[in-house]
Amino acid sequence: MQGEIGPSLILIGVAATVLGFLQPNLSPLVAVGLSITAAGLLTWGEQAARERVLIKLGEAGWENVSALILASGIPPRAYYLPSSITGRPVAVISQTRPEEVPRGAFTFKTRGSPALVLSTPGSKALELCGELPSDLGEALRSCVVNVLGFARSVAVAEREGEYVVEYAGVSYPDLYRGHVVGAALGSALASVTAAIVAEVLNRVVEVVEERVEGRRAVVVLR
Repeated sequence: MQGEIGPSLILIGVAATVLGFLQPNLSPLVAVGLSITAAGLLTWGEQAARERVLIKLGEAGWENVSALILASGIPPRAYYLPSSITGRPVAVISQTRPEEVPRGAFTFKTRGSPALVLSTPGSKALELCGELPSDLGEALRSCVVNVLGFARSVAVAEREGEYVVEYAGVSYPDLYRGHVVGAALGSALASVTAAIVAEVLNRVVEVVEERVEGRRAVVVLR
């Protein structure tokens, strides 16, 4: 995973340095190991700083979307729609589950209440991940684990009409902490998960629960 390059270099560098100290005939490894460790520290620091800058710059957009949700008086609840319904994967913020969405619409009325059509982190993740496998578990693994690097592993189960997706070794950006849009869309991980589930199953889904315990995360969708 791209975000693990720095830590991986640090581990390799430390191992080489220790081996060089322990084996006199491998003493040149000490210099090599220290160099690799230094490179790892620099890489790790640069990646973290770059991520913080990008997240901060992106806050303006999330603040605007949050203000729009509040001004519209819509409860912060998102329904993720597959591209077969709207022409592209989106989320609809509305009071009730939308049955259809006008093509190209940004706002529309559903059962007399306003609704907003939004591109989400999940929408953009699908663009990055390209064509997905037809099996849901494989699709989540291909996109979330292999392409995005948000987790080390994933397992999915269907229970009483809900899909429970469990991730291990999670590491993903906190895009909109404290903003209303976060309550609607869920975290970046939940948004990506919901978009993939909607696309693969070709149905409207919503995030009904999300919890994180250390490096483990669970996303429940209905």
